[in-house]
Amino acid sequence: MKTEDKLALLLGKLTWLRLPGMAGVLPDILATAAKENLSVLDALHRLADEEVSSRVKRSVERRISAAKFPEINTVDGFDFDYDPARKKLRARYLALHDMAFLDKGINPLFLGKPGTGKTYLARALAYAACQARKRVVVISAPRMLNELQGAEIHGLFDKAARRYVKAELLMIDDFAVLDMDPTQAKLAFQVISERYDYRRSTMITTNRAFKDWTKVFPDALNAQVIAERLTERSEHFVLNGKGYGNRGGRTAKI
Repeated sequence: MKTEDKLALLLGKLTWLRLPGMAGVLPDILATAAKENLSVLDALHRLADEEVSSRVKRSVERRISAAKFPEINTVDGFDFDYDPARKKLRARYLALHDMAFLDKGINPLFLGKPGTGKTYLARALAYAACQARKRVVVISAPRMLNELQGAEIHGLFDKAARRYVKAELLMIDDFAVLDMDPTQAKLAFQVISERYDYRRSTMITTNRAFKDWTKVFPDALNAQVIAERLTERSEHFVLNGKGYGNRGGRTAKI
C-alpha cells in the first residue's frame, strides 16, 4: 500500500474514532517527525497534545454558546484607571479570575449607578469562567423571571429552573431593579434559595441598594431573605464613580 493511501486510511480511522484534533495535524506531525527525527513516542505525544488542545477549545466554545452572552466582554478591555472607584476594586476583582470562588460558593455582587461598569465586569468574569470550562448562564432578571413564569403556567417550571439552578455560575443582570409581582418574587426566591443551599455562585448586577429592595419586592421579608442569602458568602464591588456609558455621545450598557 502506498504511503498516501496509508495516510488516508489512518485519517479515516481517526475521524471514525472522533479524534479530529489528531486528524487535523497528522500530516504536519508526520512531516515534523521525519524532519526532526522524532521517536514514535514523541510523535504520539504531540498527536495526543493536539487532541487535548482541540477538545479543550471545543469545550470552551460550547460553554460560551450555552451561556447566551448578549455581548462578549473581556477584562483586558476594561479601563480600571478611569476613576478611583474602579482602581480601588481592581485587585479584588482580578483575584476572582482564578475561579476559586466557585468552589466556595461565593457570590460576586456588583452594585452602583448605571454606566459605571457593573455589567461589563460581571460579563468579563462570566466569560473567564467559560474559559475555565465552567457551566455558566448569563441572563437579565426580567427575562429569567418571565421565562420561569411562563414555564410554571405550562407545568414546565422544574425543567426551566434546572438551567438556572445547575449552572456553576449564574449571572443575573439588573436584579431587583424592576418591580416584581408576587409570582415573580416567589420564583426569584426559589432560584436564589436553591442555589444558596447547594453553595453555587450567583452573580448579580444592580443599581438599587439592598435597603431599597423592599420597594421592588411585594413582600419585605422576601426581599430581606434573598438579600441575606446573596450576601452571606459574597464579594461586594461598589461602583460609585463617574459614569462611562455616555462618553463621546454613545450609550453603552456597562
